[in-house]
Amino acid sequence: MLLDFLNDYYQAELENIHDVAGNQHLVGYSQLYDCDLFVKIFEDEAMFYAEQHVNQVYCPEIYLDSVLYEDYYVVVLKDRKMQEVTAEEKNLLPKQAQKYGRMLADFHNQLTGQVKVFNDERPLSQRLAEKIANLKGTEHETDVVQAYQILQADLAAADQEYQQLPKVVVHGDFSLRNIMVYDKHEILIDFEKAHMGVAYEDMLKFFYNEVHAVTLRKEFLKGYRRQRRFEIPQIQLQRVMLFFVALDILEYHVTHPKKKFGNMATRMLQTIVAGDALLTI
Repeated sequence: MLLDFLNDYYQAELENIHDVAGNQHLVGYSQLYDCDLFVKIFEDEAMFYAEQHVNQVYCPEIYLDSVLYEDYYVVVLKDRKMQEVTAEEKNLLPKQAQKYGRMLADFHNQLTGQVKVFNDERPLSQRLAEKIANLKGTEHETDVVQAYQILQADLAAADQEYQQLPKVVVHGDFSLRNIMVYDKHEILIDFEKAHMGVAYEDMLKFFYNEVHAVTLRKEFLKGYRRQRRFEIPQIQLQRVMLFFVALDILEYHVTHPKKKFGNMATRMLQTIVAGDALLTI
C-alpha cells in the first residue's frame, strides 16, 4: 500500500534497494520532480525527524519532501550518483584523516543550534540503566552486567563531566562507510541517528573500529580543532561512553539480526573487563 501511494503521489516507479541498516530504501524516477528519487522509510519517529531536519539544513539542495503515511515516516531526497571512499585504514593518509576531522567539525558547527534532534537530558548513568534493562534476557546480558559492575566507580564522575561538556548535534554513525564521493567531493550521508550529545561520541566508534593508528587519530583531531574547540574527556567518562556505545550497538543488533557492526560491541565489553577501555589519542 505504501509503495503504491508513493508511486501515485510522486508519479514515479519506485523500487526497493537492499540496505544492511534495516531501513527500507526506494529509488526511481519521478515525473513530479523530474529527477531520480532516493526515498528513506522509517518506523522510528526520532530517526525520521533527524534525517529530515539534518538534510534540510546540511543538504538543502537534495531535500525534496517528507510524508507521514499510517505508521510510516518517509523522507524524499534527490538521488545522487556517489562512490564509496576507500574503507580501510591502511589506505587512509594523514591528510585525509585531518580532512575528515574538519568534515566532522563542520557538521557539528553547521547543525548545532540550527536543527531540532532528539535530546535525552537524563544523567548518563540513568540512560545506561535503561539500556541494560532492555538487554535483560538476551544473549548479551551476562557480559553487559559484568562490564557494568566494573564501571560502577566511574559513574558519578562520568555523569558530572558529561553534564558540563558542551553539546553538539552528533552524526551518530560517523564512519568511513558514511563518507561518500559526490561530484569529486567527499560528503557525509545518513543522518537518522543524529542526536544531541558530546563531540567525542562521534569519534569513539570511528577511532575504535576504523582508525587504530595513533598518528592518524592525532591528525584527525588536528583537523577537527582547526574548526572547533575540543577537549578529550577524562578517563572515567571515556570508559563509560565506550560502554554506552557498546550497549547502543547491542540494542540495535537485537532488532536487526544482520548485525551491521559485527563484533564491535563484544570487543568493547571485553576491553572494559580487561581494564583497557581507553582509546589512545
